[in-house]
Amino acid sequence: MKHSLTALCLFALVMGGCKKTEETVGADTAPGQTTTTGEIAGTASPGDLNPVSAQAYVDDVTIGHEVGSDGTIPAGHTGDDFKAGDPIHVAMKVKDAPAGAAVKVVWMGPNETKIGEEQKDVPPGATSLTFTASNTRRWAKGDYRAEVWIGDERVNTQQFQIVDAPRSGK
Repeated sequence: MKHSLTALCLFALVMGGCKKTEETVGADTAPGQTTTTGEIAGTASPGDLNPVSAQAYVDDVTIGHEVGSDGTIPAGHTGDDFKAGDPIHVAMKVKDAPAGAAVKVVWMGPNETKIGEEQKDVPPGATSLTFTASNTRRWAKGDYRAEVWIGDERVNTQQFQIVDAPRSGK
């Protein structure tokens, strides 16, 4: 019994000294309207979102070669193969997101290299948002992804490739 109590006290002491650390990168936005590129435990801070709510705010994320007048990727213009220099569009529906909610797309390249990011606030009454990587001329062939974040929640990831010109557009 004495050994069990000693072991329990030692375990509690060790666990009490452990702390999970998380690195977040906030954006310069209006107070309470931030996104991160790391999820924050809990939902107590203004930038913390419930994962279920976050998923409901952003829907139908599509990657493609062209954006229509309604802010979506038209049928026949979707695809995940691009040549260097082509603009890459990511469109999404945000009709259920609150006005002013910060949405961010983080562009990731080969070897987990962050290439860039863009953030937009959802305008009042908006039904869609579009993000574009237009300066891709120097992007090397390989596998890439676009991560979609709202608040501290990653809600979607679109995989794509930079390929030789004859294979692009698909």
